[in-house]
Amino acid sequence: MGIASGNISYLRFFTAALPEGFEEPYCDLLASHKFNEIDPRSELEESVGWVEFGDAFDCNYSPDTLVSNSGHILLRLRIDKLKIPAVSLKAYVDQAARGRAAEAGRDKLTKREKDVLKLEVKNQLRMRSLPRMQLVEVVWNVSTGEVRVASTSKAIATTFVDKFEKTFSVQLNPVTLMTVLSLRGMSEADVTALSLVEEEHFHLVRHG
Repeated sequence: MGIASGNISYLRFFTAALPEGFEEPYCDLLASHKFNEIDPRSELEESVGWVEFGDAFDCNYSPDTLVSNSGHILLRLRIDKLKIPAVSLKAYVDQAARGRAAEAGRDKLTKREKDVLKLEVKNQLRMRSLPRMQLVEVVWNVSTGEVRVASTSKAIATTFVDKFEKTFSVQLNPVTLMTVLSLRGMSEADVTALSLVEEEHFHLVRHG
């Protein structure tokens, strides 16, 4: 998937230059923000954390191998969601409510009884369900500070930026058209002037 399979759909960001001797402290930070499995007995519906680039079930980055021979840090952000769909939950609750009412010799349960039953059914379904897993691949260029994220989803990008900035205490800046123009040699004054230009909407007029 993603970078590992050659997928070229990605978002680009830039961050500040990495400090000297970052390898060991960054590995510690990754371990502190590693992925933790969702306990189905809890009420947690989402878990976000770092895992190894080649192992979705471990986070054991080493200072000696954190940076690849090509000068990149390869990371994976794992996002798990364990949420029972509302339609499925209602169907199972209704079924359980009919059975519980029949056992009690009644036509239906009270609202309070049904609320308690809903919680019971939800917990049972969570114990039977697997979280939906997403693995977001990240390539961080140590020399340029460029960070590429193998996704174009706005939701994933928001989650990634939040986790990245909290983990490393740095700010990520998205690559925009103006950023690209600067990187390609356009002067700061010209970039600033271009950013002040107001857009013009053109419409084709049909005659006849």
